[in-house]
Amino acid sequence: MKKNTLALIVVLLLGGTAILLMRKSGTSSVPKDLRDFAVADTASITRIFLADRAGHQVTLQKEKPGEWKVNGKWKARNDGIFNLLFVIKNLSVKSMVGVKAETNVIKNLVTGAIKIEIYKGDKLIKLYYVGGETPDDVGTYMLLSDPETNQNSARPFVMCIEGQNRYLTPVYNTNPNEWRDRTAFSFYPPDIKSVKMEFVAAKGNSFEVIQTSFNKFKVLSLPGKSNYPDFDTMAVRQYLTYFAGQSFETFLNGMEKTRRDSILGSSPLYILTVKDKNDWTTEIKLFGMEPHREEVDAKGKPEKFDLDRMYALINKNELVVAQYYVFGKLIPDIEYFAKNKAPVKK
Repeated sequence: MKKNTLALIVVLLLGGTAILLMRKSGTSSVPKDLRDFAVADTASITRIFLADRAGHQVTLQKEKPGEWKVNGKWKARNDGIFNLLFVIKNLSVKSMVGVKAETNVIKNLVTGAIKIEIYKGDKLIKLYYVGGETPDDVGTYMLLSDPETNQNSARPFVMCIEGQNRYLTPVYNTNPNEWRDRTAFSFYPPDIKSVKMEFVAAKGNSFEVIQTSFNKFKVLSLPGKSNYPDFDTMAVRQYLTYFAGQSFETFLNGMEKTRRDSILGSSPLYILTVKDKNDWTTEIKLFGMEPHREEVDAKGKPEKFDLDRMYALINKNELVVAQYYVFGKLIPDIEYFAKNKAPVKK
């Protein structure tokens, strides 16, 4: 009996010493299958599934190299996909979770983590859970799981991108709108057939630019569609280049129906319609947005609308927020094309 007790004490002491040494020596002695979060060959990834405990889910599906879809419906943001794949490839163990914190970290991972599944073809090749940030905000708690058995690892880790102090959880966003492409216009100038810019309240400022052939244009004054005389061809060319890649700020899918109906029931400020040579048309109606702060005009009167942002309705369907900083150059009045513009008063 005494021999058995002595043997048990020796085993426990040796086991404790081994764990202590493993923790002190860093992560190199931790079995790779417990800490192998990264996917080296991200080019082989065909699908990424993200889900949180609140029921939000996102499926990112590769259609072809450089082109992904969100939930099978929408084009994905290339910069968002690039950032996610970069993190997936470069995940590195910063440290093991301390003994005292381990229970709480596992509990938080179980109750509030984001689940990520990574596929190559139809095969699940990586499965792990992404939790919150460490107290110093430079690490992220994660827990690996076996993709074949769904059996979770017994040990969570503090993960990082080597050489960077980044909190990684925001990269694994479960909001589909955050992954969607926000391009409003993407027209190569030679492919543009026409651009119609309508000022709803000041119709005399409205115009239509028509590209009759390569680098040959007509400018019409609306609403009468009379030829605008002696326009500046260089100004027209410059204007068309602005439609090569303009993006809006954010989607407004979660807006209350009554508020949405109120916005769309008001009169737009501008209506911008671009048509390509295949008659593919993009129409954007721009509405004034209520001011977010007190602003006054040159006469000291309160501004009716926000000076930085507008509501934009794309193709009679998608309501978004657009910035004047981006869209301002798309909505000049017809005098923009005048050959002899009046000098700006200083």
